Amino acid sequence: MTGPIWLHVALIAVIAAAFGSGPALARPTLPFGVRIPAGRAGEPAIARARRRYNRGIAVGAVLACALVLSGWTTRIDLVIVGLVALYSVLGSLAHRSIVAAKRDGGWYAGTRQAVAADTSLRSDPVRPQWILLAPSVLLAVVTAAIGLAKDKTGYSTVFAQALVVVLVSLLTVAISRARPEIDAAQPAASASRYREYLHGVLGLLLVSAGCANATLLVVSLQLWKVVETTVPVTIVVYLPLLAAFLAWIGFSLRSGDAGHRLSPTDGEPETRYEQRDDDRHWYAAGMVYLNRNDPALLVHRRVGTYWTLNLGHPVAWLVLVVAAVAGVLGVSGVLPLAVKGG
Repeated sequence: MTGPIWLHVALIAVIAAAFGSGPALARPTLPFGVRIPAGRAGEPAIARARRRYNRGIAVGAVLACALVLSGWTTRIDLVIVGLVALYSVLGSLAHRSIVAAKRDGGWYAGTRQAVAADTSLRSDPVRPQWILLAPSVLLAVVTAAIGLAKDKTGYSTVFAQALVVVLVSLLTVAISRARPEIDAAQPAASASRYREYLHGVLGLLLVSAGCANATLLVVSLQLWKVVETTVPVTIVVYLPLLAAFLAWIGFSLRSGDAGHRLSPTDGEPETRYEQRDDDRHWYAAGMVYLNRNDPALLVHRRVGTYWTLNLGHPVAWLVLVVAAVAGVLGVSGVLPLAVKGG
C-alpha cells in the first residue's frame, strides 16, 4: 500500500484517537467492557488500567509513526494491522485487570442486582425517519439512469447502491427493535436517554446510506469515463463518506456509549439496585455476546456505539453464514463488485 507520508501518519493518528477515546466514551459502569457497581467507578484499579492503556496507545502511535517516517517499511498496511492488534491486546489486558480487581475486591458483595424494562419502548417505539432514506434511493435511480443514457454495460456500482439501501433498511428495523439499554439504578432516566440516543442512531444510519450512495455515484461516473479521475474528483468521491464519519464522531462524543451522556427528561433519584452483572455471557473484552437463554438477536455492545449479534441465537449464525457466502461470492467474482478502472 503506497501513498503520501502525511496520509499514513494521519491514518495512524485517527486509529490511535479512535482506540484512545473508547474508555472516555464508555459508560461509567462498564470500564473496558466490565460491569461494575456505580459506586466503584472511582476505584484505583480502574484508574491504573486507564493510565496503562493510554500510555500504550501513545507509545504504539509513536512507534508506528517512527516506522513510517524513517522509511524502515513501506508496508503501511502491515503497520496498521500491527497497531490495531497492539491496541486490542492493550484493551484486553485492561479488561482482565479490572475483572481481577472486581473479583478479588468483592465489588458486588452486599449489592442488590436487578434488570429493568421499559414497556413504552414497545408500545410506543422509536420509529425510523424513513424519509431520510429517500436521498440514497434517488441517488441509485440517478446512477442507473445515467448508465442507461450513456449506454453503459457495467452496473456493479448500481447493484452496490441497491445493496446499501436494502442492508441499511434491514439494519434500521433490527436496531429499532433490539433490546434497549435500561439501567436498573435509574430506569426512567436511562430509558429517556436511550430513546433519544436510538433516534439519533437511526437517523444517522439512514443519512449515511445516502452518503455512501453519493460516493458510489461519483465512482460510477469515473468507471464509465463520464468524468476524468483527477485529484478534485477523487476528493469529491470521499467527501460524503468523510461527512458521515465526522457526523458519527460528533454524535458519539455528545451522546456517549448507549447515550449515557445525554440529559434525561427528569431528575429521577437512583434506586437501591445495581444493574445485573452478566459478565459470563460476554467475551473478547465485552465485544462478543453469547447467551442461549436470551431471546434477543441484537444487543448493544459493551464497547462502542453499535450493536452485536447474540451468538447464542440460531438466527445469528444464519446471518453470519449469509454474510460469509456473499463475501466469498464477491471475492470470487460471482457477485459484481465495483472496481475502479474495471
